[in-house]
This record gives sequence, C-alpha cells and structure tokens, in this order.
Amino acid sequence: MSPARLALLALGLAFATGCKKSELPAAKTWYDAATLAESLRSEERAGAARSAGVKALNELPLYELELDLSDDLGRAQVTETLHFTNGFGVPLDELVLRVYINAVGDAPPVKVGKGACSEGPACSVSTPSPSVVVAKLDKPLGPGERVKLALALSAELRAIEPGRTSMLAQGLESLERLKSGKGAGDYGLLSRGEEIASLASFYAVLGRFRDGKWEKTDASQMGDLGADGLSHVRAKVIAPADAKVVSSGTTVGSAPAPKAEAGARRETRVVAALVRDFALMLSPRFETASRKVGDVEVRSHFLARDKEAGERVLDAAASSLATFEKLFGRYPYVDLDVVEAPLVGGAGGVEFSGLVTVASMLYRPALDEGPLGVLAGLLGGGGGDAGMKQMTDAMLEFVTAHEVAHQWWPGLVGSDTRKHPFQDESFAQWSAVLYVSERHGPERAKLEAEREVLANYHTMRLFGVEDGAVDRPVEAFAGEVAYAGLVYGKGPFFFREVQKVMGDEAFFAAIRAYVARHRFKQAPPRGLVDALATGEHEARVRALAKRWLEEAHGDEDLGKADMRKLLAGWIGEEAAKQMGPEVDVAMKLLLKLLGPGSGKLDAGDVLKELLAPGATP
Repeated sequence: MSPARLALLALGLAFATGCKKSELPAAKTWYDAATLAESLRSEERAGAARSAGVKALNELPLYELELDLSDDLGRAQVTETLHFTNGFGVPLDELVLRVYINAVGDAPPVKVGKGACSEGPACSVSTPSPSVVVAKLDKPLGPGERVKLALALSAELRAIEPGRTSMLAQGLESLERLKSGKGAGDYGLLSRGEEIASLASFYAVLGRFRDGKWEKTDASQMGDLGADGLSHVRAKVIAPADAKVVSSGTTVGSAPAPKAEAGARRETRVVAALVRDFALMLSPRFETASRKVGDVEVRSHFLARDKEAGERVLDAAASSLATFEKLFGRYPYVDLDVVEAPLVGGAGGVEFSGLVTVASMLYRPALDEGPLGVLAGLLGGGGGDAGMKQMTDAMLEFVTAHEVAHQWWPGLVGSDTRKHPFQDESFAQWSAVLYVSERHGPERAKLEAEREVLANYHTMRLFGVEDGAVDRPVEAFAGEVAYAGLVYGKGPFFFREVQKVMGDEAFFAAIRAYVARHRFKQAPPRGLVDALATGEHEARVRALAKRWLEEAHGDEDLGKADMRKLLAGWIGEEAAKQMGPEVDVAMKLLLKLLGPGSGKLDAGDVLKELLAPGATP
C-alpha cells in the first residue's frame, strides 16, 4: 500500500478520531548440493542446474547460517559461512557483501565482527560502511575458483509497539513521512512486536556485480533493497522451545538444542535451494492452518486473535498459487508459507523465496471498535461498516495474491529490481488482478483494479506529482508517491492493454514461454516486453510499451483523479456519499500540506484553516 494512500485513508479515519592462507579445495571438500534438494518439488530437481545456467548446483553460492536467538527473541548471534565459486568470468581481487538492513535508518541493527577466508586465497575483512563488507583477497580469485568466507554477526531486533501496526497508525506515520521527506525505513524486516520476531535482510549477501565491479552504495532507499542473485541456504536456528520457526525453504529437522536445559531451547534445521533471499519468522503464539495445492503444502501462520483473517489468507494464498500455476507455470518449491508480521512503513506485505509476510494491520482493521468502527457509525451504521469490511477483506486478499505473484516475479524469473522495478512490481500488481478475475469474475477484477491499482496513480496526481516514465531506475523517481503512482498504479495497465491486443490465449502462452526461458535465471531488462512482442502482435505491443512505459499519457489513458471516487473505493460508495463538504475541504488542505511547494506550511496551519468559520471546498 502506498504511503500517500495510507495518508489519505488516515485523514478519513481521523474525522472519526586477518586469515590463514590455504590451497584451493579438492572437489570432495566442497558442499554437496544434493542435501539441499528437499526444498524443491520432485519435477524441479533433475533439471535444476540446467535451469539455473550452471553445470552443477554447487557452483552457486551457499550461505550456511547458524542463529542463536535470545529468550525474548530480541537479539540474535549469527555465524555465517559463504561458499563462493567465481562465476563472473573475470578474476576478482575482492568479494563485496551487503548487509542491506543496515542501509536504511540511523542506527544499524546488525554488527559485523571478525571474518576469515579458507579453502582459497587468504583475505582481510573490513566494513567501510555499516552495510558493506569487503573481503580483500591476497591473490586474485580466477574464474571457476572457490573460496569460503566466514563472518560473525550480531543482530538487534527493533521493538515495534503494538499500536504502530494498526491501519490508522500507519496512515498517520505516512502523513508525517510524506511531509518530512524521510524514507519508509526497513518496513520492520528485522523487528519484534506482539511476540512475533521477524528476521530478514539480517545476514551478509553478495552485492550486485555490474560492469565488472561490485556495487557498494545504494542510489535510493525506496523499494526493496537486496540483491537479485540465486543461491542456496542451509540454516540452523536455536531458539526458545516454545517459539515456532517459519522460514524460506523447508524444515528438515527439529530437536532439543545441545547443552540446553531440558525443553528450554530447540534447534531447527532448514534447507533452501535456488532462492533469491532467505527470511524467518518466530513466535510462541503462532497458530497454523494448511492446505494442499497439488503436492505443495501452503500454510498460513497467524496470532490466535486473527484466526478468521488468517484462514482467509490461507484461502487467498492457496487459490492464487493454483491460479498462477495455471496461467504462468509450475511453482518450484514444496512449501509456501504466509505469515502475519508486524510490518511498518506502510508495507502491506513483503515477499521472500517460498515465504510471504502480510502486515498485521490488514488482519484486524477493527471494524467493530476503534476509528473505523466509529467512522462507520457516524456515516450511517450498517451500510458504512459493511462497505468497509468488504473493502478491507478484499484488500487482504489482493495483497496476499500480489505477494504470492512475487514467487514468479522476481522469484522464479529474476530481474533487476533496482534498475527496472516495473518488471516485477507492475506485473505482480497485474497478476493479482488476473487472480481476482479468474476467481471472482471480471466485474470484481475491474473494481479491484480501480481501488488497488489505479488509486495509486490517481493519488499521485492529486498530490501534484507529474506523470512520467514507468520503466526507470528506482533512484530516478522523485519520491515514494511517484514510485507508487507509476510502478504500482500506472505500469500494471500496460499489461491490460497488451492482453487486449493479443487475446488471452496468445498472451498467456507468451508469459509461459517467458517463464520457461528464464526459469531460475535473470531476465534481461526488456525480456518481458520482448516475450510479448512476437509475431503479428510485435508492432502494436512495442508501441504500447513506448506509450505506457516510456511516455506520459496517464491522465489521457486512465482518466483524471476524483477525490470522492477515490474515497468511495476505500470506504464504500454509501459511506462516501454521506461525507459532508468538510471532507473536500480537508482533503484539499491535506494536499496543500503535503504537495509540492508546501514550504513552511505545517499541520497547525492546515488545522487552523480547516476550523475557520465558513471554510468551503
């Protein structure tokens, strides 16, 4: 959910209230990738190396992680060993790893300790900045040569107050953030709240290698920070015995931890093959519901008080997985876990390989009490709260489907998420619309496309942000509002127009061919457009790509923004009709406060103007 959308929704709610040298290893000392294959479906295992573009799976990086969490799940000691084979085709003088959680915020939560290399050149390890780890090699690592790098890390999980995870609180935070220009932070990826511990982006991963050199900085903190490369993970997690561990990959063992008091600590072992990232969630309060989709086990993990929403999330995840397998191609893993998480920063959900997190604010919008309930009552009771309940239920389903779609883009089919974010985010948005259409019909899909997709673009325009190109690097967007409006709001409709031109049969055949061609690989920047622009449709598809992805015709193609129509999509048609003219005044003042050229205008000025006698829209 975009911060601007949360901000506007919040206003509506507010109306109611050093190393030893060693020789190169013999082949037998390197890791055995076959032991990681349990996380892959049987159809995936035989051709996995070929799909990934390597001769053998043990040419891919392996991260071995040992985590020891404190009893309160607030801290983690991490031992990391990277098995690295130089597949870049040029000699390397250094390895550069990134701790992406340290790239945002003011206080880096992960500290990097000592490091050492083995089974290859010796190295010296340094941390020139909190998010950058450099292993300087004593001699160049040639193409195909190997080295192991061991690191010690310690992580502090930021505490998230329960009140911060509500929809109202997130909306108000978005208001403040949009005014101040501050970024969204880490979305709570390394945090704990309501006895849920979230660990993502917590370990050091190989940085991007572009044009023969390592990328050591980030031009922007918007979007999803992280690398796009394929790797394996083998993890051992030691945590309190009552904490359920949910992670990317699949659990291959669980037993009382050695040297622990009986029943006090437990060791869980996980393997994850062919993944682009790895995350885990822990809680002593998780309940689980599960369902089979073919031979894939889909699980929803949630707090007991959110059981109803958690079961609806399971239904949406299982149904969208089945839909996307039919439309796009086979999902690669044996498991898919969807987890309630105390996300902040306006994030509705975050995706990882084989794991999806969905924000707690979507599980419990508090329709019977609290701000939404009060607002519904003021707007006429039953009609208002029924409309809001329908809207929030639909939002939860749409967000879940969007995050499941990310298992294909950029999970199964990799892409450059920093330089060309439309390739995964815009298409994941349209994939969620396709799911709604398949399951609920075209009329419902049209409604969700308007309030979950188009609303991002119209909100952007209401904030005075200009239309522009969709296909550009993250850092080229003026801010979060422009990024959300163009990538999440305008870009998805490119696929709608292409689908109209090609027809469903040709459109989905092209998408399945795209998946087959780039399965477990990195698709080129315009690989998706090229896959669609074939045969008799090529000229028209390329013309659409130019119009929708490179040029600015949004108002002409999508219509001009209308505030009341926007509100109706979020709080229901009947509730919107009952809102008085003061809402129009407030919305215009909000845009004045947050829009370009607001200067020194602050919330006090806006409130004074709002309460002035005779204020009119």
